[in-house]
Amino acid sequence: MLINNANVLGSFNRITKQKFKNESVVEKVSSGKRINRASDDASGITISESFKAQVRGLSQAGRNTQDGISMLQTVDAALDDISKHLYRMKEIAVKAANDTLTDEDRKLAHEEFKELKNSIDEISDKTEFNKIKLLKEDKDLNIQIKDNPYVTYTVKLQAVNTERMDIKDSTVDTFQDASKTISSIDKALNELIKYRVNTGNDYNNLCQAFNDSSNSELNLTASLSRVEDSDMASSMMNLIKGNVLSEYNKSMLVAVRETTQGINAIISKSLL
Repeated sequence: MLINNANVLGSFNRITKQKFKNESVVEKVSSGKRINRASDDASGITISESFKAQVRGLSQAGRNTQDGISMLQTVDAALDDISKHLYRMKEIAVKAANDTLTDEDRKLAHEEFKELKNSIDEISDKTEFNKIKLLKEDKDLNIQIKDNPYVTYTVKLQAVNTERMDIKDSTVDTFQDASKTISSIDKALNELIKYRVNTGNDYNNLCQAFNDSSNSELNLTASLSRVEDSDMASSMMNLIKGNVLSEYNKSMLVAVRETTQGINAIISKSLL
């Protein structure tokens, strides 16, 4: 007759359960995360995954907005360069509206005026962002500035070249031509200033959108951390406690086995 002590099986079960608990705590300490899988906290992981999706969406929206800001900076730099060309062209036109100029003076004015017009068209043709021509034609560019599909910002680009500004055929060859050109350049400058104002407003709006998106991302990241991150002090205490319990259960299992074996040996001898 042998004694089959239920305490042996109970101690073994406690050791196994404690082993799994210890492994979970070690994982939390190593990763710094309170939730590493759904079994750690089913409701918590639902919230954390939702936060993660929002954070990643806002992060990408922020990058989109930064691209839009960089694009507008490129546009404004080109418009500033064109403005300088127009100022110089007006200066030449005013100078040419003078019948006291010699033929050589007028020829030099004509050549410089022509070069400036060509340079404006070259700027228009070469100004681009990510291979998108920014001053060649009118177009709307939509930018997703939030993780919400309905929150977008539209930048309205305009064509800016000598034809669009109606100075393509302007000349300074005669007093009359120069006088007419002065008026044309003034109109072109006024339109260009209006476009630069709109571009500046778009720039400010996108900067504000980026700040809002960054703040939302920061707040969500903090919320995610509160849901997901492990309390390191508590986790370390649980790990120490778990190790102590594991050692205790192991020692108890050994003691129970030795006691059971001793009793079984005595009983076996008494039956002989």
